[in-house]
Amino acid sequence: MKITVATAARRAGLALTWACSATLILAQAVPDKTTEPEEEVITTRDVVKLEDITVATTIESYHQSTSSMAAKLPMEIKEIPISLQIMNASAIMDRNAVTLVDVFGYVVGANQSQGNINGFTFRGFPNTGSYTQNIQFDGLMGPTLKKAATSAANVDSMEFLKGPNGVLYGQMNPGGLLNIVTKSPKEKRESNVRVTAGFYAGEFTDFGDGKVTKSISLDNTGPVPGVKGLYYRIIVDASSAPNSRPGNWSHAYSIYPSLTYKWSPETSFTVKMEASKDNRRQDDGVMPIFTSTTAYGESATFVTAPLNTVYNDNKDTAWDRGQAFATFFRTKLGSDWHVRFQSRSVWHVDQVRELTFNNANTWKNPTGSYATRYSYATPSLVVARQYNNVKNGHRYNFADLNVFRDFKTGDVKHTVIVGVGGGYEEFYNKRLAFGPNQPTSWSPATNIPLALNLFNPILNQVEAYPADGTGATNQQTNQVALGQYISDQIKYGKLNLSLGLRHDHQTVEVTDWIRGTTGNTMLDVYTKQAGAVYALTSTLSTYGSFSQSIKPQTNIAYDINGKTGFPPESGEQLEAGFKFEAEERNLNASIAVYEITRTNVVVPTGQNFAAPTGEAPLGAAISRLDGEQKSTGVELEVQWQPAPNWQMQGGLANSKARITKSERNPTSIGKDLINAPRLTANFWTRYNFTSGALKGLGVGTGIIYVDDAWGGDPTSAVYFKMKSWSRVDASLYYKWKRYDLAVSIQNRLDKRYIASAFSAQVLNVGEQRKITFSAGTKF
Repeated sequence: MKITVATAARRAGLALTWACSATLILAQAVPDKTTEPEEEVITTRDVVKLEDITVATTIESYHQSTSSMAAKLPMEIKEIPISLQIMNASAIMDRNAVTLVDVFGYVVGANQSQGNINGFTFRGFPNTGSYTQNIQFDGLMGPTLKKAATSAANVDSMEFLKGPNGVLYGQMNPGGLLNIVTKSPKEKRESNVRVTAGFYAGEFTDFGDGKVTKSISLDNTGPVPGVKGLYYRIIVDASSAPNSRPGNWSHAYSIYPSLTYKWSPETSFTVKMEASKDNRRQDDGVMPIFTSTTAYGESATFVTAPLNTVYNDNKDTAWDRGQAFATFFRTKLGSDWHVRFQSRSVWHVDQVRELTFNNANTWKNPTGSYATRYSYATPSLVVARQYNNVKNGHRYNFADLNVFRDFKTGDVKHTVIVGVGGGYEEFYNKRLAFGPNQPTSWSPATNIPLALNLFNPILNQVEAYPADGTGATNQQTNQVALGQYISDQIKYGKLNLSLGLRHDHQTVEVTDWIRGTTGNTMLDVYTKQAGAVYALTSTLSTYGSFSQSIKPQTNIAYDINGKTGFPPESGEQLEAGFKFEAEERNLNASIAVYEITRTNVVVPTGQNFAAPTGEAPLGAAISRLDGEQKSTGVELEVQWQPAPNWQMQGGLANSKARITKSERNPTSIGKDLINAPRLTANFWTRYNFTSGALKGLGVGTGIIYVDDAWGGDPTSAVYFKMKSWSRVDASLYYKWKRYDLAVSIQNRLDKRYIASAFSAQVLNVGEQRKITFSAGTKF
């Protein structure tokens, strides 16, 4: 059997990872006799006294003063020289969230561009694509579901680290990083049950279709009986949450078991597992239909069919499957060194089988030659969908080992962290079919084309899909990465300095199994980070920072000659601002100004290979290396709790993300990037009544505003502006005995809007008014 260098490196890296883990665990196998005394054994004869039931009127703070994410060390947020926004469990629950998509709109500087896990932008830069570098789970990459929205059932908090931060986290897009902190076992026994049920009550709602959204989650945690120091947690989540568009459905199921063993307060080992699946009807959204003579620029005007128009057949479906296994080990060596090790392994697979219009040149003239194709839709055309059957697999195996300690040199305090992290990814892209366009046959004499009318499509005309095989591809991409990093947090009086350096070595190997070709690229690069925070007063500090990121290009991006190997993309950010935290910590605010420069950007040309060329297979997209993009802006975040029963949170972002250099398309310089609105803002407040007949009742209101944004591609022939939109949400809460009851209304005014552009052909529709009831209890 042939073993490549990449394969050997992967196996060696994985062996080293688990060897480190086993060594550290075994080193702590002997329990510390000086730890806390034995717990009293509870037998079935013991009397259990139920706690008194009280109706609390206070609201847990949305503000979190510390974080271990930005520096991989526990630090006060006001001492971190970069923007970090945290949506904690209380903030997520008060939005009555079922999936994380329900709260993305309340993150300053983020904009939702798709409904899947990586479908958002940070500071104007997208996170979409084949890989998910900008999403971490407890500090490491690897989602179990890629195209489905992530359930909120196992989420403790969401940490949004703004800008490029490659020194500690390796490869990433430059806009920012989302870290999802998952739930861990607790030492006190606790059980939670939460059920939700909802329905749509908007302009296009058909109450006769019986479409109801529903979910149930069970969360049980506590000590394992009879085993001192061992704690468990198991979360089960199931939902049926289709969107409001006609005929759509969605079913998701997840289970999250975890165990923690604590030798002592300083030493513990945790294992977290996950198994998730999601099935849904595939829906490509609506399309821009241009009423102007051009589809580019300010003069491009478009309409859409009614926003409940669907172009996908009922048989068009998609599914996701994924399993994850993660480990976490921490201990303290002697009195100084803290040691932490974690790993994450994921196997994910998804498949989409559909007749789609989300490909170029699928619009036809119904009365002329059917072979004639147009690059964008106009009211006189019809759409000929393309048969598409794509199956993707993704395997993640990553680990991180670091040590840190505090020490002093005179009056200067240092906290130094040294670490090594890496692993490998395997990405399998298998197109079982990429065509042909529908219909497979058409006769002008019948005057009944199978192509769809743009405004009144007749679906399900084709009973069965055509045979697989047209445009089939089978490619595998292997990425092996190893990085070493060091960072020092320096404190001298009122001044805090942060310095960091990282070295990354990465190899990428792509294999075309059909054509029998293999290509390789290598990345070897250093990234740097520096920042300073100065405490002007006990409550107000000012800061400035410089940070970098690096990301290898995917090896399934081909130039005009069918060659891969584009140089890696890099990002640099300059940021400065102020942070305020009141003495009582009930009022917190920050303001940041920034500039991010992104270079070596690969963009699609809008064309595909009509024949195999170089390393590129038939039908592959033709890409080119563009020049430079910049995002400059200012962000304001405020959290205020004027009373224990009243909470407010909000912010705004004003930014401009645009092309600043382009060697091959200079006319695109100055154009805004897609899905990058200039202005976004949000506000949320909750108030609980403290006395009288309304005691136990709470009310919440939220507002989201998104400015005009561009769709399409400024480097192609289709580039158009989407209108601004706003949404008002509202909630009612009631605490009754052990039960928490809530009703939320999302999009209370039932505004109809285009939320974002998935591509030059596909627009994502904002949801109609949705009313959701929830009930939860803790025991």
